[in-house]
Amino acid sequence: MRVQQKIEFLKDDLVKAVRECIRIESVKGVAEPGAPFGPGISRALTWTLGLGESLGFKIKNVDGYAGHIELGSAGETIGILGHLDVVPAGEGWTFPPFGGNLHEGRIYGRGALDDKGPTLAALFAMKAIMDSGYNLKKNVRLILGTNEESGEWEDLKRYEEQVGLPPTGFAPDAEFPLIHAEKGILHLELRKTLPQLRYIQEIRGGERPNIVPGTCKIVLKEISLSDIQAALKHYHFPEGVTAEVKEAGKEIHIIVRGISAHGSLPEKGKNAVAHALQFLNSLSFDPAEQELLGWLCEHLAWSYAGEGLGLASQDEVSGKLSLNLGLFELLHNHLSLVLDIRYPVTRKGEEFIERVQAKLEGSGFSLKVLSHQNAHHVPKDSPLVQSLLKAYGEVTGFEPYAFAIGGGTYAKALKEGVAFGPVFPGEPDLIHRADEYITVDHLMLTAQIYAEGILNLGL
Repeated sequence: MRVQQKIEFLKDDLVKAVRECIRIESVKGVAEPGAPFGPGISRALTWTLGLGESLGFKIKNVDGYAGHIELGSAGETIGILGHLDVVPAGEGWTFPPFGGNLHEGRIYGRGALDDKGPTLAALFAMKAIMDSGYNLKKNVRLILGTNEESGEWEDLKRYEEQVGLPPTGFAPDAEFPLIHAEKGILHLELRKTLPQLRYIQEIRGGERPNIVPGTCKIVLKEISLSDIQAALKHYHFPEGVTAEVKEAGKEIHIIVRGISAHGSLPEKGKNAVAHALQFLNSLSFDPAEQELLGWLCEHLAWSYAGEGLGLASQDEVSGKLSLNLGLFELLHNHLSLVLDIRYPVTRKGEEFIERVQAKLEGSGFSLKVLSHQNAHHVPKDSPLVQSLLKAYGEVTGFEPYAFAIGGGTYAKALKEGVAFGPVFPGEPDLIHRADEYITVDHLMLTAQIYAEGILNLGL
């Protein structure tokens, strides 16, 4: 119990650290010397390493790509892989996305849940263990990633080259009780050259492939404002989706707003691009435009499980394949879009690439694989899984169980890695959404679980 008491003693310091870290706008930017992913991310890494050093730990900065904070110096290493980069703020915030506001027991801001809050909870769990005087038989290394949200993971590649990754550990970057299987992730880019379109000038939406687009902009010409207003009046958008229209010179501008969500759960959001395409498909355009919109709506707009591209698939371990239309840009005679596909753990990504290629035959679209993360699976009866589930059950009193997700965490970078927290069962899914927050109570409980898990693995 003494480690839990130490964590409670560190409460104010942990809350302060999370708030300060959120205030660093660590969205990927333009590379600079010593800051390969932009100055904001570099500041977050430097700040967090400095915090670790001030708490009494050994630290290492790996060329600005990543870093680590380490407890212990001998024996096998347990890895805890967090990340300090965040997705763009997006719209719809009640509190400033990089304000770190504390309101009614909640810490608001981009990164509160994904992944600054839980990463710092793991750091303070390590601090509590150190202060409690435990003699661990294994090292504990909190690895700080900086390039997770883009899906590129160049940070871990450099870290593995320079330092080496531990064989086992967990990523504090998903859900409790524990995630033992993660679907494979494909980011596919589709491109097409278009004929000169008569009415449609522009359609743009999306920030990242792994985010359900919350807004979509449409620019039309040779159509009257009154016609679009009448069409919108009679068109039924689902709850949570709205459209605004205005005249801009000789153009008509329409903004469709949906609900953003994590790309691994596209059905949890309301894809603004998909709804924009469906609305446009209800209008009367030239044949070339109607054919294009019809194809997009049939194959992509409502294809949450990949049915439109012939990708529908599932297995007993990880469930159904999911598809998110994450990026979309139609400008003049050019169209490009990016799909985020999460496929079941018992299948191979190459199978789905071939299926998409087959579906694109005769459509005029070209296909490019932007990135591919293989599926990952750790058996439920492994010592790693059982040790962490035991910690969760003992600290919370809740039922411990392991399950699979569509999200991709740094657990995939380890030979034997799992995702462990921070979202508890029944909590709202706020990752990648406006007003992302973590409650102080759950932040503390997360730190307590991590401390117990580290002890179970390290003693």
